[in-house]
Amino acid sequence: MKLKKLIGKAEAFVDSKDRGRKEKKKYLKQVLKKLSNHEKDLKKRLAATSDKDEKNQLKKKLARTHAQRKKGIGLLKGM
Repeated sequence: MKLKKLIGKAEAFVDSKDRGRKEKKKYLKQVLKKLSNHEKDLKKRLAATSDKDEKNQLKKKLARTHAQRKKGIGLLKGM
């Protein structure tokens, strides 16, 4: 292969990695936004309910959602 062709292939490979990383970052931001909205909704529902069993369920869901969101934020910062 000629040098020009090799350089072209290398550039295409690097560009595809950058493009893929940008797409993943964009998708992750969307997911984090949805998780944030879900967490806010769970907090509102928790404040509005008076049933102990339902409060316990909501607290568990809230903790799980919060943990996943924090995990996603860490992943986003690592990109």
